[in-house]
Amino acid sequence: MRVRTILTLSTGAAAGAGAMYLLDPEHGAERRRQARRGAVRQARTRAVGLARDSRRHAVELAGAAVAGYRQARDEAGEG
Repeated sequence: MRVRTILTLSTGAAAGAGAMYLLDPEHGAERRRQARRGAVRQARTRAVGLARDSRRHAVELAGAAVAGYRQARDEAGEG
C-alpha cells in the first residue's frame, strides 16, 4: 500500500470517528458544547498572549527608536 493511501485512509477514519463522537444523539450536544467552550477558551487565552507580546514588542521598538534618535542627534552635535 502506498503511503498516501494509508494516510488518506487514516484521515478518513479519524474524521468519521470524530463525526460519530460529536453527532451522537445521546451525548453529542454536550460534547459539542464542551468542544466549543474549549475552543473559545483557547482562542481567548492565545489572543491575550498575542496582545501582551505585541505590546511588549511595541515598547521595545519605541525604546530602540528613541535611543537611535538620541544617538544620531548626539553624533550630529559633536561633528
